Amino acid sequence: MEKEAQNFLKAEETAVKLVETLKQLHTEATSYQTATQELNIVRGELLQLIESIEKTAVGSYDIIKLLREIGGPEILSRLINIENILAKEFNKQKSFMDKIKRLITITIIISIVTLVLDIVILLIK
Repeated sequence: MEKEAQNFLKAEETAVKLVETLKQLHTEATSYQTATQELNIVRGELLQLIESIEKTAVGSYDIIKLLREIGGPEILSRLINIENILAKEFNKQKSFMDKIKRLITITIIISIVTLVLDIVILLIK
């Protein structure tokens, strides 16, 4: 009878371990199911991102192709040339303005000196 009691205790112990193992298995299965659902959501968002990037890439390619067809590099080259010409002309105009400024300054100084000399001459007489 003692052997039967030991067998019963072992069976009970095995049943407890089986219940614990089943609970763990259920938790893991639920965890895997949640992870799978989350991965499906991420996969959907990733597909949307890929489609958006693809549309952007196609649009960019179309723009580049159009620019090439209408002579984009030629237009850019001409704009750079115009920019260089305008920079040179601006520098010429700036130099000219500096010369005019100097001339006006000299004229004002001469006028003041002349005025002072006239006043001195008048005072001396």
